[in-house]
Amino acid sequence: MKKLIIITILSVLPVLSFGQSIFDKYESSDEVTFVSMQPKMFQMLGKMSVSTDDPEAQEFFKLVNSITSFKVITTENEGVSKDINGWVDKHLKNSSLEELMRVRDGDSNVKFYVKEGKDDNHVQELLMFVTGIKDVKVEVNGHGIETVLLSLTGDIDLRQIAKLTEKMDLPGGDQLGKAGKNK
Repeated sequence: MKKLIIITILSVLPVLSFGQSIFDKYESSDEVTFVSMQPKMFQMLGKMSVSTDDPEAQEFFKLVNSITSFKVITTENEGVSKDINGWVDKHLKNSSLEELMRVRDGDSNVKFYVKEGKDDNHVQELLMFVTGIKDVKVEVNGHGIETVLLSLTGDIDLRQIAKLTEKMDLPGGDQLGKAGKNK
């Protein structure tokens, strides 16, 4: 009986490690900058009273309230970048994510992938994968950035994300809003 249990455990281990999220894998690594916000954080942000009539602030809080998970990994380590790229390729093959759009600027590539939501303007998951930004002078905690992987889950309105990315002057913000309508 012990042999059967050990064989079962050993046969399940590869499946469990394959299913491990890249975010879980690098959560504690010194080679990455890792940020993760869980539903409780978004609930707290959503409950903050907006004491302003500013429609932009109200839209931001509406967006925040619809997000259930936010995770980001950034790294300048080439080995980690290759691992992230491999994980993205495997994840795309094994999930229902579809490419929404690509933006290339010089050596930088930004790719957006989504999982369909309740209508053409909403998605359940948004995955943004950015590579080739080593030459851009961006630093996080004194480290340069080569690769960025961002995952948002929830009931995400692409129009709201587009407004937010435009305000933050992030690449692809204006195209993201248009892409939601044409998805």
